[in-house]
Amino acid sequence: MAKTKKTKRSPKNIIGRATGLKGEIEALFSSIGEGVIATDAEGRVSLVNQIALDILGFKSTDLMGKWYPAVVIAEDRHGNVLSNMNRPITRAFLSAGPVSARIYLRRKDGKSVPVALNVSPVMLRGKPAGAIEVFRDITEELALDQAKDEFISIASHQLRTPATGVKQYLGMVLSGFAEELKPEQHSLIMRAYDNNERQLRIIEDLLNVARVDAGNVDLNIQNFDLIKLLNESVRDQLFRVKRRRQTFSFTHPQRQLKLPLDPERVRMVMDNLLDNAIKYTPEGKKIELKTYKVGTNAVVQVFDQGVGIAVQDQVKLFQKFQRIPNPLSVEAGGTGLGLYWAQQIIKLHGGRITVDSRLKRGSCFTVYLPLNPAKNRTAK
Repeated sequence: MAKTKKTKRSPKNIIGRATGLKGEIEALFSSIGEGVIATDAEGRVSLVNQIALDILGFKSTDLMGKWYPAVVIAEDRHGNVLSNMNRPITRAFLSAGPVSARIYLRRKDGKSVPVALNVSPVMLRGKPAGAIEVFRDITEELALDQAKDEFISIASHQLRTPATGVKQYLGMVLSGFAEELKPEQHSLIMRAYDNNERQLRIIEDLLNVARVDAGNVDLNIQNFDLIKLLNESVRDQLFRVKRRRQTFSFTHPQRQLKLPLDPERVRMVMDNLLDNAIKYTPEGKKIELKTYKVGTNAVVQVFDQGVGIAVQDQVKLFQKFQRIPNPLSVEAGGTGLGLYWAQQIIKLHGGRITVDSRLKRGSCFTVYLPLNPAKNRTAK
């Protein structure tokens, strides 16, 4: 049998292939329509495309081979420099998974530019061998968002005054201030009063969102009993439960559960979650409220046997102006702002909200509130 002759690769051929591969990678980086910076395992810049250089105002020689966190400073929206541990690229290394964020990167001229970025670690044999950060300038997007928020705030303020006046006059008529109403008149004015109430709730939702987006929500933190707060919320919602012939239960192992929170804001969150459970649960079905302690958190859960939410729609739940279509959504009405507002308030408390839901099988919204927010922030 004839032996197959093995051909040896010359060093020249190997170098040529490596050079060609590097050229292909650089060409790929240059063709990406967003800024791209790649680093090695030590965080030194190994590749950068022209869009990244244009956004940051650097030359290639300013970055190549330099330690990325030192040469390009990252900041939060308040201008505070992010520590190396809090930078998305470091978090991607530590988690061995992709990280998305909105931050500010300091240009060579000292000005900061807002960017939306995605960074992923480059894994080799199960270990990070580098990272690739892709980002884009979102200056115009933020300016547009700010303009929209200012419009919403101004419009809401202008609308609230006349709407409140209408409510007062309708209330006076319903109270018989002018004269006794006939049943038909009372029914029509009551319908107008209810619609006016709905209008005021929409205006309040818009104002709340404008405040939280502008960072103008100051929490009035008190050491407050969460169970008392929930009992008050339940008391004000029970008439709607009875009207829809739903069954309701509230369980709590402790008689009291005190923690630092803003009672008014957290009450609004709980009202919203209970209101949604009632609205999106058909008549005759069950709603459950539970609260208890787990580790360093107080936990509140709202279960319902409602229409449920498809998995692909759940990512939209906490976004502004998002309403999930379902058989009861037209009847329920709403702005699609309640859950966005609720999530922002819980975040300001150092907590979070999660959802577990299946179509036609109901939903469970879970709120985590830290028992000691200051300690939790220190731990982070």
